[in-house]
Amino acid sequence: MRKMLLASAAMLGAATSLAPAYAQAPSIPVTYSQGQIATNPSASPPAGANNNNNTAVSPVPGNVAVPTPGTVVIHINGRVTTELNGAWSSLDKGTFPAVTGLNGATLAPAGSFKLQPTNISTFARIYTGMDGMAANGLRYGGAIEVRENFTGQSSNSGGTGASGYSSSQTLYVRRAFAYVAAANVGLLRVGQGDGLMSLYDNGVTTFQFLPSGNLNGGDLQSVLPGNVQVPYAFFATAGNEYANNKLVYMSPQFYGFDVGVQWAPNASNGFGNGVGSAYGAVAGCPYATSGCPSLSSSTVPGDGARVINQTAVGVRYQSKFDALGVLAYGVYEFSGHTNYNGPTVGVTTYNPLSFYNAGVALTYAGFTVGGNYVGGQVNGQGAPKPSGGSAMNAWTAGVTYKTGPLLVGVVGEVIDSQGSPALAGRTQRHEYGVDAGASYVIAPGLVGWAEYIYQVRKQSGFNFASGSPGSAYNQVQGQGIQIGTTVYW
Repeated sequence: MRKMLLASAAMLGAATSLAPAYAQAPSIPVTYSQGQIATNPSASPPAGANNNNNTAVSPVPGNVAVPTPGTVVIHINGRVTTELNGAWSSLDKGTFPAVTGLNGATLAPAGSFKLQPTNISTFARIYTGMDGMAANGLRYGGAIEVRENFTGQSSNSGGTGASGYSSSQTLYVRRAFAYVAAANVGLLRVGQGDGLMSLYDNGVTTFQFLPSGNLNGGDLQSVLPGNVQVPYAFFATAGNEYANNKLVYMSPQFYGFDVGVQWAPNASNGFGNGVGSAYGAVAGCPYATSGCPSLSSSTVPGDGARVINQTAVGVRYQSKFDALGVLAYGVYEFSGHTNYNGPTVGVTTYNPLSFYNAGVALTYAGFTVGGNYVGGQVNGQGAPKPSGGSAMNAWTAGVTYKTGPLLVGVVGEVIDSQGSPALAGRTQRHEYGVDAGASYVIAPGLVGWAEYIYQVRKQSGFNFASGSPGSAYNQVQGQGIQIGTTVYW
């Protein structure tokens, strides 16, 4: 009897263990694109085209995995930012004449207008790329950054026009570059991407410490009317620095120092030379004409302001002395410009670029202090100085404190430049601003912040409302407050 019970128990146990196997559906491969994989979030996921693999000769600690020989790492990242803004400025209301374009078309109608102070702003970005390592240790890869465009509300029919407005938004490529690197040779980046000033600084000495971008064309700044915004004169992570096609070489580091060089043939993309019109009108570059990206000479007034053969050389120092971190760099940039060979009477001519940029930041016990300087033959962010105009001198300084998930800081800027080319030799532009705020990492991939900004622009003889010489609106100012959140992955 006992043997029969044991045998029955064994058979029952075997049947029980086999039943689930018989009941299972056929094995189906996991479909990663359909959300069937749960993963642990990164404490600070990537939120940009640049990462720890493609910005240094040797990989540095960061959020993107370093490939091993014979493998590649593919990453698809993004961010969604939402913000509630309140903004007030000198150009929020007034009676303005009609603004027309060069072809006589009305760009803005005449009349009396007033802006409401509150807005809700959102934007989305997509970052994707690949980092690989060959069997011999050569590193390589590429990255893409996609953003969305925003337009003004063109409908005045009385309807909200929300559907039509969102349909007018488009996606565009902001960064697209490839790179190769070898530890004993250096890093070479090619394409539409950051140059030395952005890669050396990375927003540290320019104090771009909030997800909004602070003074660098930041989100809070961007909800103010365009002519109130102080154009960012500094180059670190600025569109006029990284959005042209260039070659960038960075050397290995020796005793904390590394050097670099970059070159861009023009401020555009060579593919623009193939853009023409099917109807015979001059559009883009159907032949050698003013619309060509690689234009080197022209009889069209204003083409002399186009920069060509933009070249920069720089040196950086990074080190740590016990608990004190040090970052310092200097870059000299120079260029040619399109040769204007038309009549010169009454025409503004320009000088090629020749300017310096330097930054320094010291970090100790959670505090970071420092500043950045740009000066020389340049008029704003990478524009050539008109002949007879004033050289630019601009500086920014700031301080931040970080403890755990909390970051607080303040940054100020002062910019003296020529400003309006039409007023060269007569008046000079003076602009300044301050930005303060705090951010808090609420959860992995989720950060919230609050921010305040104040900016002033003034130039005698220049009307900031119309954007042309005039006796009114020679000084304008704007300020705003913002709370925002960013979800990034």
